[in-house]
Amino acid sequence: MSAEPAAVPRQQDPRHGDSLDRRLADAAPGGRVAVLVEHLAPKVATASLDWTGDLSAAAARHELSLPEVRTAATDLAWLARDAGQRFPGAAEEEALRGAPALDRLVLAYVHGQRLRFDFKFEGLQSQSHRWLAEFDGDALIVGLAAFGALGSRSGRGLELYRQAVDAPDVDAKTRHVCMHGLWFADHLPDQAELMLELSQQLTASSGLDANVFFRRAFALRKLGRFEQALDEIDRAIAMLGPGHNAVHQDYVRERELIVVTRQLHGYAQELTRAAGDTVAEQAERRIKEASAALTEKVETAQRVVAEGTLKVVEILGLFVTLAGFVIGSGAVVVKAGTFGERAAAMGIVLVGCLLFFALLRFVTTFRRR
Repeated sequence: MSAEPAAVPRQQDPRHGDSLDRRLADAAPGGRVAVLVEHLAPKVATASLDWTGDLSAAAARHELSLPEVRTAATDLAWLARDAGQRFPGAAEEEALRGAPALDRLVLAYVHGQRLRFDFKFEGLQSQSHRWLAEFDGDALIVGLAAFGALGSRSGRGLELYRQAVDAPDVDAKTRHVCMHGLWFADHLPDQAELMLELSQQLTASSGLDANVFFRRAFALRKLGRFEQALDEIDRAIAMLGPGHNAVHQDYVRERELIVVTRQLHGYAQELTRAAGDTVAEQAERRIKEASAALTEKVETAQRVVAEGTLKVVEILGLFVTLAGFVIGSGAVVVKAGTFGERAAAMGIVLVGCLLFFALLRFVTTFRRR
């Protein structure tokens, strides 16, 4: 169904009596839901699900708005869950075959919220296919389908979520259902940002309650904004009235998670800094050691090169000296007149050569040592 179901006037059901109608007629604006929930609350503790028909009949007689119908159905579904009443089933759906659309829509609201409260993601996905075929475009039905898809990590989850929050008849209950679905959608990389964005819409539409601050605290914790998260969860705890022990425990657990996560985050930062300092010190020490070793090797290489160059120069000097000695001795031999003079000159040359080789041997041996 693409539009809000029309409120069809009906004859008063004698089961209701005149008191409910008078109370609804006299209720202040915004107070009719509380009157309905208070009147029907005793019936949700029984085995019968007839109260869903009583709700739709009263909504039609008094022309309740769609947000009022959704709120009443949600609150009564929560009470039915708390009382352990069974889920609506095929018998109730068959009994409403051919009934006004509002009757079937109210039953779908109640059934969907019961499945949501018990986190029956697969069952909600299965039921929502049929509900979407009949009530296509109803924001809460689409929101319940989105909840089932997001909780079961279906690829259509984000598409259905966008469709629900952008629907023309979106209201606070629909946004709450979508926020609850995002809470389970940890597979979405921007889960926390989406939750904060939706919480802003709830703030703008006056849909704030303790659960909004609870979900915001969760999102802020995931983003590492721990002080803001503590502020939000403290506001949620302060807003919670007496008698909600299980919900209070959920809020307190979230607060403990925020504190523990903040501590772990601090420890991780300290370890990172300590590890970084240690790595920097080790790297600096290794660099100094490597620099010293490199300097030593360079100096050794320079010394070897210098010594080798000096050795070559010394050897060249010896060769030059030998050449001069040989040339001079040769001149003496040439100018010698007698055999004795020439023999003496050759002896001098021989002694000079032997002395040169002795000096050459001394130089190479000394440099090697």
